[in-house]
Amino acid sequence: MSEMQQPAPLPAGDVLYEAARVACLAPSIENSQPWRWRIRGNTLELHADRSRQLTATDPQGRLMIISCGAVLHHATVVLAVLGAAATVERIDDPADPDLLARLTLTGPHQVTAEDMRLHHALRTRCTDRRPFLGVRPLPDEVIDLLRHTTEPFGVSTHAFDPSQVGFLALAARLAATAEQRDAGYQDEIATWTTRRVPATRDGVPATAAVPKVTRTGPARDFAPGATPGLAPGPGDDRYTTYLAFATTQDNRADWLRTGEAVSAVLLTATTIGLASSAMSDVVEVPGARTVLRGAVAPAGYPQLTVRLGVNESAPAVPPPQRRPCDEVIEVIAAS
Repeated sequence: MSEMQQPAPLPAGDVLYEAARVACLAPSIENSQPWRWRIRGNTLELHADRSRQLTATDPQGRLMIISCGAVLHHATVVLAVLGAAATVERIDDPADPDLLARLTLTGPHQVTAEDMRLHHALRTRCTDRRPFLGVRPLPDEVIDLLRHTTEPFGVSTHAFDPSQVGFLALAARLAATAEQRDAGYQDEIATWTTRRVPATRDGVPATAAVPKVTRTGPARDFAPGATPGLAPGPGDDRYTTYLAFATTQDNRADWLRTGEAVSAVLLTATTIGLASSAMSDVVEVPGARTVLRGAVAPAGYPQLTVRLGVNESAPAVPPPQRRPCDEVIEVIAAS
């Protein structure tokens, strides 16, 4: 974008509101959207919304915080394309445990072509749980590109080679066995996949659920006992790439940065034509996560795994519903 094409400056409140609004397109565990934004002057605060925590699936709130990290990164992408520079302050305050981060406007930002590509990816990306197509693995240079995007967040990535996918499949089977026996989990997943609460804005819609089909890679069944709405297509996951995100520690700061790194990878993958979906089941059950940690060592604690592949000829995935802005964004008037 040339200097003449730079966007005209907007009032700080309008910039921050737009960033918060569009950032809410970020992915989250079971599309729970567990975040709130608060605008104060030239700052935008990110808060966790614990009323939307999946307490059976995610009792520690780890996946909730990772989801919030994704929406935080999405907000920085929107601010950049609006021509606004901002600092990111990640917060760990015992007196206000739900306050996770603060974005503060610092001046103008020169919009780049990469800013525009990421913003377009943000608006078009959608979780795709169908088996992916492909006639060969993703090239090493693509994997290196995706890994590079996580470095600013201090998050490591591990790409599973074909001989290691069995470890990931084992972790998925262990998780599925444990969660099938957990009545609380079963009730929660039924609610958040919108099979028990019709006409809701929340959760994974039936239109995005894929029937259980034969595939070479592991994948959670999001439609047990229900009629899914998305045809699986011709893919078989034979050349799907699985990328695990790991951190050296396992605390709230690591979870938040993981979410930012996941967002960066998903958006970058979208810019180069890759489909993607997160695999949270392999880190939800302690035993499964332990198996996964053995596979990704010495990268650290596995926080999430993402599937990446090609589905270019497949029909578009219907986007999930989003919460209304007035539920998510609060503007604090100056005193």
